[in-house]
Order: sequence, then structure tokens, then C-alpha cells
Amino acid sequence: MSLLKHDPLLQTTPLSGFDAVGELVAAIQQLALAESLDGIQVVVRTAARRLTGADGATFVLRDGDLCHYVDEDAIAPLWKGQRFPMEACVSGWAMQRREAVVIPDVSRDPRAPRDTYRPTFVKSLCAVPIRTLNPVGAIENYWAVPHEIQHTEVMLLRALADSTAVAMENVRMLRELDDARLETLERLARAAEYRDDATFQHTERVAAITAAIATDVGLDTEAVENLRQAATLHDIGKIAISDTLLLKPGWFTPEERTRMQEHVQAGASILDGSRSQVLRTAREIVLSHHEWWNGEGYPFGLSGEAIPLSGRIVAVADVFDALTHERPYKAAWSVGAALDEVDRLAGRQFDPRVVEAFHALQPGAWAG
Repeated sequence: MSLLKHDPLLQTTPLSGFDAVGELVAAIQQLALAESLDGIQVVVRTAARRLTGADGATFVLRDGDLCHYVDEDAIAPLWKGQRFPMEACVSGWAMQRREAVVIPDVSRDPRAPRDTYRPTFVKSLCAVPIRTLNPVGAIENYWAVPHEIQHTEVMLLRALADSTAVAMENVRMLRELDDARLETLERLARAAEYRDDATFQHTERVAAITAAIATDVGLDTEAVENLRQAATLHDIGKIAISDTLLLKPGWFTPEERTRMQEHVQAGASILDGSRSQVLRTAREIVLSHHEWWNGEGYPFGLSGEAIPLSGRIVAVADVFDALTHERPYKAAWSVGAALDEVDRLAGRQFDPRVVEAFHALQPGAWAG
């Protein structure tokens, strides 16, 4: 915890009444547009501090019987990332009693644990619950010098907390809608895949290989999981292709090949217009995993790193899995023959760096 003494130059200047209303309205508008909890946190931590001229503000979420200090904006570090028992912190007190807490002097108020606040710059604080009925969190503001907290300041923080509760509910509902849409589309993709893969496991295997490659090339955990989910939809556009064409043995005629390639645009159309990051990534994959490193692919003839990394990774995973598994129109290749083919196409169809990462994974494990 910080031992920093108060520096007047670091203090946020209190806003006038008119400016505070404008700041609150701007924050409410931003919260209405927020698409994630992270986005909400950024708005709240900044607006809470500016609205009251405080020296620090924290965004706290309830985590069972704990208070999770998720984010903060302050003149010195406080408790970001830490968790405290509900009964051992002021935010917990506010949530349990569903009311604002105003503490002009933390050294004299039993609701503010002395061992927690003594090492910090905090002299005065105010905490308001996020949602009065069954609070889900709290906003805490701190001052580095004794501060007589005004009723208008509490009301501003209450209004911000009420808007935060609405924004959090909106994000939750959007996430549920996105999850439902993703599940529906995954089932649609499996239905399309089932037509030429009786096990309907191609999409899951491609997703697993994609995630492993993405990890090996250095993507973070969140990006890997996003790619894993998105990769299951890579050929969702096949639902628009007739069985006569999709299951045809042998080579396509030029006209048939053109018709087959239309599944890319069909898939992109199915995935159009989503706010979900997974579905946006899935659309990117649909449009790019048939592009070739040398520019000879489709639908746009992209080449090299102009092809999104997501598409370059799925391209390798998709081809290897298709080669090593039986389809109505072909027998399964041996792992060795499929790996030789992937190597042959490195630098032509595939990104050589992705092929190198793929080899590091002992890919034969996915061919069973």
C-alpha cells in the first residue's frame, strides 16, 4: 500500500454544479454504449473521481462473500486486484446494508478498518452500492485530506451507480444473447459438417488445433479462447451448398468450383452484424481461411500478412484435419502424407511461421 503523502497538484479539481451534471450525463451516455464489463469499469472509475474532485475512486464487485477491488483511478495505488471479506471493508458494509457510507475521518470511524487505511493516503471516503436491491458491487471515492462529503456528491455517485447497474445488466443480457446465438450457429455449422463428416467432429478438431497453434505463436489466453470458439464456424457457409455439389467425388468443373467457393460469402452473410467478438472473429476466419500465402486463394486474392492471422492458422488446421479423415469422396491420408502435403504448401498456401508452429505440436495426435 502506498505511503504517498497528499500532493495538491495531483488532486482532481471539483466540478461546478453545471459541469458535474454534464460529466454525469456524458458518463451515462458512455455506459449506455458499453459492450463489456471492462468498458464499464473505465467509465466508472474516471467519472466517479471527476464528479466529486476525489483523489481516488475504485470499482468494486461482489464475489460471493468477498469484495473484489477490480479497478481504480487514484493518485497512488490502493487495492486493485485484491479481495477482502464483506465485513472487513467499507464497500462490503455499503452492499450488505444497501446504503451509502459517508466517512469524513477514516481514523475515527469503526467501519473503516484502521490497518487497511492507515498505510494509504485515504483520509475521507464515500461508498455507494451498485444496485440497491441485491447489490452487485460498489463505487468508493477517497480524499487525501479531511473532506466534508456533501449531499450533492453522494447523489452524484448514487446516480452514477444506478446507471452502472443498468449498464452491467445490459452487458449481461447482451452476453447471454451472444452466447445463445453462438450456440445456435455452432449447431448449424455441425449440421452442415455432418453432411460430409459422419462423426460431425471436424469443427471441434479444427478448433482444438487452431487453439494449440495460436498458443504456440504467442497469442494470449483470451485471444486463444476467442479463436477456438470462432474456428468452429469456419465452414458454416456450407449449409448453403447442395449435397450434389458438396458430396461430389472427384474434381470440380470450373463452374462447380466457383459455386463451391460461394460458401465463403454465404457464411459471412450468416455472421454479419454481430457485436460478439467471437462471431466477428468467426466472420474474419470465414472470409480468410481459403486465402493463400502467395495470393492465389479466394475470395479476395490476399497474400502474406494481409491475410488475418486467424485465417492463416485455421487454414492449416482445416486442411490437415480434412486430409487425415475419411470423407464420402476420399479416403483418409496417413499422418505422414498429410504432414508432407502441409510442408509442400508452406510458403505457397500456408504461412511458413504457422506451419512451423503446427509441427511443434506433434500433430499426429489429432489424426486419430
